[in-house]
Amino acid sequence: MAAVYVSIKYNGKWDITSIYVDGEMKRIMMPLTATYVGLIELVWSVIELRGQEKTIVMKDTIELGMPSVRIQSDAGIHFYIQPKKKDGHVLSEFSISIDLLDGSVAEAIFISTMFNCCYHI
Repeated sequence: MAAVYVSIKYNGKWDITSIYVDGEMKRIMMPLTATYVGLIELVWSVIELRGQEKTIVMKDTIELGMPSVRIQSDAGIHFYIQPKKKDGHVLSEFSISIDLLDGSVAEAIFISTMFNCCYHI
């Protein structure tokens, strides 16, 4: 099975320049055929969230200093993987940032997106 190494950052925060700072980092081996659900499950187990009521929000930083792009589908996963297949050093340069939301915050974000409102964390 072909795979790429990906760094994931979590337990951090976004600074005013749209850079994810502080927190922790782990590396995972992500299959090139990864799905959104499969990656969520992999991240869930790697950062040891068993038994916790959390929602995982994955974001890809395409360019430093620019707002990140939320990964929320299989297409988002494949968009993230494509450059990594061609240029391996990009992996360490652009990690996936993980926001861990409790149930009430995740629900508020879902409701706000249903009504096309803005909700910023």
